Amino acid sequence: MELGLFEKILKELKGKTKEVALHIMGDPLLNKDLKHYLDSARLFSHKVSLTTSGFYLSLHEQKLLNHDAISQLNISLNSFNENDKKMTLQNYMEQIFSLIAYKLQHNENQFINLRLWNLNKENSSQKFNEKIFEMLEQKYGITIDRNLIKKESFRVAKRVRVHFDELFSWPNLVNNPLPNSRCYGLNRQLGILSNGIVVPCCLDHEGKIALGDANIQSLRDIITNAKHIAKGLKDGLPTEELCKKCSYRLRFG
Repeated sequence: MELGLFEKILKELKGKTKEVALHIMGDPLLNKDLKHYLDSARLFSHKVSLTTSGFYLSLHEQKLLNHDAISQLNISLNSFNENDKKMTLQNYMEQIFSLIAYKLQHNENQFINLRLWNLNKENSSQKFNEKIFEMLEQKYGITIDRNLIKKESFRVAKRVRVHFDELFSWPNLVNNPLPNSRCYGLNRQLGILSNGIVVPCCLDHEGKIALGDANIQSLRDIITNAKHIAKGLKDGLPTEELCKKCSYRLRFG
């Protein structure tokens, strides 16, 4: 996203949101000007939740990744299995351990969340997860109760946690419609793509439900014009085809 558009959005959102999350596909650490974006977020008093695959931590100084605008740094550990990178699991984790060590020494307020969002009925990621557990146990001198996997998270160090969630499929218009259920889209979150197109949530990364263009419209007007979509999601009666075929919302009941 162009920095000018990013700052326009930050200005409009000031005082209206608790957090700005950089994570609609892609990896924010590939942005060479990341410091400028984080400085802008701080200028407009926004806290940033930054989600990364973990492959590009070495592209930035650890001081930048502990920028005081970043309240949460989420590292998707299961990205290691989903990308073809010339990096061993040991080297991958060593980068993460180094960043955690820096955080523990310099920034006690920041959260680092190590995500294993790969749980399923077949336990297809069990071997990979077990390797991660063994590395964490050896590094931090802890014993991980494997029964904790049934919970949402467990603590590794101060404000460093491993988070679990079920594996999910990205919604697709070719899928069959699913049972009605409520969703937080447009009620507790919205998404803005890098080109300025506003969507109901971060799962619409292709802009299938284009609500407006933040380049030329105010977010207030865009949200006002989409009230019927927000109401449908809140009431559990999604109106948009992509929402009807989204399995992620089923976890909200």
